[in-house]
Parts: sequence; structure tokens; C-alpha cells
Amino acid sequence: MNDLYLTLGRTIAGLCPPGFQRAELEAAMIEGEAPQLSLLYEDAAGEEDFPPIDEAARDALADALVAVRDAQAAEDGKAWRTCKVTLRAGGGFDMDVGD
Repeated sequence: MNDLYLTLGRTIAGLCPPGFQRAELEAAMIEGEAPQLSLLYEDAAGEEDFPPIDEAARDALADALVAVRDAQAAEDGKAWRTCKVTLRAGGGFDMDVGD
């Protein structure tokens, strides 16, 4: 499971500029639709911005999110529909999921 989180975290980090302090990805997974994604990052000066997510990045994020969701569902029998993933400088990773 850790490798799936690592892939997701690296995919998010790859969309942010070097030296970012915090990144937050919010996702809504709606059956039969492309995931709704929003990414925010905070730079070293505390300024926040929303980097663009092109189609390739959107696909990579969706693949990573689906892999994590499927693995979690295999463990507890529940597939979440929404999540918020937070990365922090130095390797911090948090993931909150909702119904």
C-alpha cells in the first residue's frame, strides 16, 4: 500500500514548483465520469496558487487515486468518493476520505 501512496504523492509533487511547502489535492470520484480535481500549493513565501492540470497530469492523478481507492476498498470493503491529500515539505503525507 505504501508504494501506492508514494506514487500518488510523487504525482502531486510533480505538478508543483520546486521548494513548495504544502500541496493539497481535492478529488471527487463520480462513477462513469472523469474525476473532479483541484490542486493548491503553497510556496516558501506562503503564497498559494493553483497549478494547471493538463490532460496527461489529470490521467496520472486519476490512475494513482483509483489505485489507492481500490486497494483501500479491498482492505475494508468501502470505496470512498471524495478525498483530500495533503503533502508537506520534508515528506509529510495525509489523506482524508469521505463517502
